[in-house]
Amino acid sequence: GTYESPVHDAGTVARWGRISWRQRGGNAAFQTRTGNSIRPDPTWSDWSAENRDSKNSSIQSPNARYIQWRAELSGPAAAVENVTIAYLPQNNPPVVRSISVQTVPASGASQSQPKPASSTSAYTVTVTDTGESAPSSSGTPTQSVSRNQGSQLQVSWQADDPDGDRLAYSLWFRGEDEQAWKLIRMNMFENAFLIDADVLADGRYYFRVIATDRPSNPVSQSRDAELVSSPVSIDNTPPMVTLSPARRSGAHVEVDIDAVDATSPLRRCEYSVDAGPWTPIEAVDGVTDSLREQFRIVLENMRPGEHLIVVRVYDTANNAGLAKVVVR
Repeated sequence: GTYESPVHDAGTVARWGRISWRQRGGNAAFQTRTGNSIRPDPTWSDWSAENRDSKNSSIQSPNARYIQWRAELSGPAAAVENVTIAYLPQNNPPVVRSISVQTVPASGASQSQPKPASSTSAYTVTVTDTGESAPSSSGTPTQSVSRNQGSQLQVSWQADDPDGDRLAYSLWFRGEDEQAWKLIRMNMFENAFLIDADVLADGRYYFRVIATDRPSNPVSQSRDAELVSSPVSIDNTPPMVTLSPARRSGAHVEVDIDAVDATSPLRRCEYSVDAGPWTPIEAVDGVTDSLREQFRIVLENMRPGEHLIVVRVYDTANNAGLAKVVVR
């Protein structure tokens, strides 16, 4: 008689080893066939040559995801049991899904400082896996990361392996106007790394994470994957703020403001009179969004005498530039 087994799914394309069985009486001949569809169809291989050695029979069918075996039994009381097929699934590469860059308090820094308001919180830029091999200008827009005193730059990432292999990581960086990647650290098993705030000067940088499943596979069969972040703007320099002399006509006062930043766009301007509350003002063109902006303070009903006007301008990295003018 002849028996055909159910189709076995190896989960991915596999390399086949040996087929073995326990034989009780009679004779047995085994054949195998393989394919990449869940049901045998014309795309499957033909049945292989017969294997009659129950302990040392190599599977001759081509590598594939699915396999089926067939046993032909002959002779009195022919019977087989414990049929075993050995195989090695194809190693799938890991996937690096996202990279996040943000500022965090430095280890050992005082935690007694009051938390900044939401308008001055640290910025984070995250890039996710889009299937592209390199960052694109149409992808995630550049954002700024400030290096406040007592802070560090944290680069973190998310990665996984479809086979559940243990992953090791290496972290690289390069400036926007540079060609070669510089290694920060390799053979890491953590998903984050802290960089001292002063090792990167102001500018735009890319970060690259390479993940490998080498800790769980032979070197010849290990697989790598990588992801490059969108540009990250490092900015620790405040805007330069220049005030014109105050123009006073009775109780009417006007002051022109010129603010410029070399790295990050400006995002807020505000002023204080005689140490009073901060009052926000918008750019002359209506929107505060450029590296250079013009502002104008117009005050009515200014009391006679000397007054102090202080102007504070923030960029998108939360760096604040200040200037003052005395009104007489």
